[in-house]
Amino acid sequence: MGKTEEDISFEEAMKQLEEMVDSLESGALGLEESLEAFEKGMSLVRICQKKLEGAETKIAQLIETKEGRLVTESFRVGDES
Repeated sequence: MGKTEEDISFEEAMKQLEEMVDSLESGALGLEESLEAFEKGMSLVRICQKKLEGAETKIAQLIETKEGRLVTESFRVGDES
């Protein structure tokens, strides 16, 4: 039985995705195998995206105020500090 999305680490998902891409690029797979590999690869991409989004929400930026104090703020994509 395969690991669930919660059980697989980001690094493991990326490794499997890289292996999947290598298999597809090699041209050694038949059509049905290629389609299965592509579907599995897309599933791995979604897992990686979800894990990255989860990590992104946990990131805090350390900011120094004008008074010299250090404060934390939630990370926002697109901030240019």
